[in-house]
Amino acid sequence: MTKGDIMGLLACLIYLVLAVSVAVSLVAYSFFWFENSASFRLGKRPYSELLKGFLSGILSLPIVIVCYPLAWFGKLQRPKTVSSSEPAIILTHGLYHNASAWILFKRRLNKAGFSNIFLMDYGSFFTSFENVMEKFELFVSEVRKAAPGQPLVLIGHSLGGLVSRVYAEKASEEEAPSAVITLGAPHQGSKMTAFGPGLLASGLVYRGPLFEELEGMARRVPCPAIALYSPVDPLVLPEEGLRARYGGWLHCETAPVSHVSMLFSASVSRQVIDQLKSILNR
Repeated sequence: MTKGDIMGLLACLIYLVLAVSVAVSLVAYSFFWFENSASFRLGKRPYSELLKGFLSGILSLPIVIVCYPLAWFGKLQRPKTVSSSEPAIILTHGLYHNASAWILFKRRLNKAGFSNIFLMDYGSFFTSFENVMEKFELFVSEVRKAAPGQPLVLIGHSLGGLVSRVYAEKASEEEAPSAVITLGAPHQGSKMTAFGPGLLASGLVYRGPLFEELEGMARRVPCPAIALYSPVDPLVLPEEGLRARYGGWLHCETAPVSHVSMLFSASVSRQVIDQLKSILNR
């Protein structure tokens, strides 16, 4: 194979990835428009927000594809050394993603002075929400052993945010985290999960049995709890699904970015870092 053949193949792959990214973003925002068009037609939302979300959605998929294999080697998941003076922060990815989701986010946290970063990883197929919760609880126990007596902060994107929230709600006073921050979490589920393959996705349908069960056992979260959400998130529909239905949560709107782009957005990272510093008095 000549150099020209390799360059041609590479160009084809790039075009294919971009085409898929455009198609996926177009389909996702078509559903978003169907659900929320009145807000834009009535002037409650500027059309520029919709365009920014759409474009950010196109850009996010290539980043996901390039970074995804990095999680297979397991080197991202734990800090090389654990600082006894820093809080332990657990980052949990969303449905169909893996620990590579946090590659930029983790770097920004490190630059802000947070070094004890642990990445929770789980599979999205052949499992259930209950199985993921069990795995998460074991992971938290391991992190507590690695960083004994240090404040614990849970940060989760999408399904990872829901998992973090449920853990905090169920935790005893001694096991309660110092804070929970969610990014685009489906606190009441999403209509879009009806199109997702696998048992885990089908269980996340908007206000379905899982959420009825969670709300039946829900109690006020025993720590500062912040739900960040994008005004143009196309994967958690309706928008109400991004909000917890009971008190104790602070809901904060982010810049208009797509669901996955929340992970890569510098402004969203700054919001999280500012909240962390405020909560931890840093």
